[in-house]
Amino acid sequence: MRNQPAHHLLTILVLVLSTALPITAAADAPLELILVRHAEKVDKSAGSGLTTLGEHRANNLARLLQDDAITHVFSTPYNRTLLTAKPVADHHHLPVIEYDASNLSELAEKLRDMEGVVLVVGHSNTTPILANHLLGTDFTVLDDHIYDQVFVVSISRNGDATLNMLYTEPRTP
Repeated sequence: MRNQPAHHLLTILVLVLSTALPITAAADAPLELILVRHAEKVDKSAGSGLTTLGEHRANNLARLLQDDAITHVFSTPYNRTLLTAKPVADHHHLPVIEYDASNLSELAEKLRDMEGVVLVVGHSNTTPILANHLLGTDFTVLDDHIYDQVFVVSISRNGDATLNMLYTEPRTP
């Protein structure tokens, strides 16, 4: 009978630890930033939508990321970027958060403070530059015909950043 209180205390301790461990593991998980250029655009106008191929690519991006626990979706306020981000945001029941690409170093700092898996849709002249701010690399602006590159930047809790490249379908020739 004397061991009963100790047994109850041990049971409570095990329950507390078992619920705390997943939280600790999630907090230790690296931040994953998925950076993409918008899909194929109809024309060069500011309000341009996506071509049929661009719509296909945006939907393929959503399929590529369907099993990821996306926590935020960012896009510049242009129609082509918003339309690229929308299938991913819809699948994960998230709003698309608009950002100003004129200050990418500030955006990089904001992103570094986030948790989870974050999608950022930008442009040929912003996506690789944002990767540079996050990684300390020297990527140049993407050639105007390249739409398939997916920069996956993982940032550990101690700030170390690594890059993994993925590609959406169809591949750019």
